[in-house]
Amino acid sequence: MASSKARSGNRSASGSGGRSAGARQNGKNPGSRTAAAVSATPTSPRKSAGVTAPRPPKRAAVTPEPEPAFEPVARTAPPFWLQVTSTVLAVLGLAISAYETYAHYNGNHLLGCPSKGGGTFDCAAVITSSQSMVFNVFPVAVLGLAFYVVAVPLFSPWAWQFEGIRLFGTVSIGARDLNIIRLGSMIVGMGFVMYLIYAEFQINAICEYCTGVHIVTFLLFCITVISAALWGLGQRKASAARS
Repeated sequence: MASSKARSGNRSASGSGGRSAGARQNGKNPGSRTAAAVSATPTSPRKSAGVTAPRPPKRAAVTPEPEPAFEPVARTAPPFWLQVTSTVLAVLGLAISAYETYAHYNGNHLLGCPSKGGGTFDCAAVITSSQSMVFNVFPVAVLGLAFYVVAVPLFSPWAWQFEGIRLFGTVSIGARDLNIIRLGSMIVGMGFVMYLIYAEFQINAICEYCTGVHIVTFLLFCITVISAALWGLGQRKASAARS
């Protein structure tokens, strides 16, 4: 009986030993599986204390530059009384030029001028001379009429207080543009007046109506130059200032 127990113990020991050996041979050892799983697990590098990884520089956001919007810029205009004065002078110049144009095409006689020639004041001699025609095509009176047709709106209070307007698309006219047109037209007008005064010396006669137009033009010229010097021509456009 004791021998039978010994044989059963040997069989169990040999069976367990065979199974464990077989398990090791087949690679089914639990310890090996655990070690393989641990070695296969990706490990993240440990950061040393006090060391910060450098961050990539941030790119600055580039925003497209917007197109300058048309914004009328308020400007300081001359006093209202000066605006009204310039308007009255421009209307007076228009009336005299219109009357001279009418007389040029209807008998060449101006009211109040001496009808007999040979004197210092002789409107007929002035408006019928060769100097009264520009390039022998345009009468001086007609050019004066056209000049003051443009001058009346340029010297109106609306034009003095003009701030800007958009015509179409990106084309716009600002206060500075209108003031430059006014100043340029008066410079041209004064140059023409100087030529007409020289022509009167050549003719050796003076026309009272022509002299009236000359005085009006000179006064408007002074108002325009003084206004530009004291109140400026207006600010430049944003696009022109950047360029």
